[in-house]
Amino acid sequence: MTPTPRDIVATLRQGTLIQLSDETGVSLACDPAHAEAVEHLLDVRKDLVPAPLPTILIADSGQLNLYVRPVPDVAWDLIDFAENPLTVLLANGINLPEAFRAQVPVRKTFSEPVRKLIGALGRGLLTLPFEDAEWPVGLAKPPISWGELPGKIQLPRIMELGPKGEVAFLRK
Repeated sequence: MTPTPRDIVATLRQGTLIQLSDETGVSLACDPAHAEAVEHLLDVRKDLVPAPLPTILIADSGQLNLYVRPVPDVAWDLIDFAENPLTVLLANGINLPEAFRAQVPVRKTFSEPVRKLIGALGRGLLTLPFEDAEWPVGLAKPPISWGELPGKIQLPRIMELGPKGEVAFLRK
């Protein structure tokens, strides 16, 4: 039986990590409000080379202020008008574990199933994006997966946005 977004939200809220698939490939994902799940996700990251950038995945720019305050004015437009995957690193994180408060990587998903899941959860997802169509060798797959892989995955651009709108591209 295929799980519904509601089923997966219940699982996420219990602290279970899931496999998530979207336009950038497969990721390991958890509820960022569940401290033990976040700790587990970060423990997995320690064993990976190169270590993926933990990223808050959101459905739309309206969720930015759940994780960053103040939000630089240009961040809203960057998130809203991005036509390709774009991870924006923002300062002044809130409602996140201490490890993410100095700099919060945020990306809006274009995947409709993932957007529905985020909508059902009512907040973003914390992900470890593997940026590949294949699950990493040697890493146990979570029992639950959600989302669909496109025919061709797209690596996100990564940019750092300063509090006054300063921009630095880390990956174009």
